[in-house]
Amino acid sequence: MAAIVGLALAASMSNAAAAASDEVVVVGVPDGRLAAPALIARDYEKAARRLAPMWPEGANDPARLINLGNAYAGLGRMKDAREAYRSARFAPESTLLLANGEAASSRDVARRALDRLEASYAMR
Repeated sequence: MAAIVGLALAASMSNAAAAASDEVVVVGVPDGRLAAPALIARDYEKAARRLAPMWPEGANDPARLINLGNAYAGLGRMKDAREAYRSARFAPESTLLLANGEAASSRDVARRALDRLEASYAMR
């Protein structure tokens, strides 16, 4: 039974991470050039290493926060991902270019990311 629960948990986390990779921010801030390729390749550890130390200059940068949340979600660090997405939601709003070619409001992207986390948590 524990193995089945473990598999379900891993599947729900990977689904959240896979969905997050569709909304990797690639343009608008320096971190997009640094972390986007790692996020797209699903190398979440590398992306997190690049994004986490960007303090204080990137503290309120919604693109950095969204990408950091994506990296944390990919690593299964859902609490940290949620915190990054919430911070992005209340950071100054900007228009972001996503890996899928879509331009979107940083607040909308952060809200969708939070919704995905909540859905993956409810699936557990």
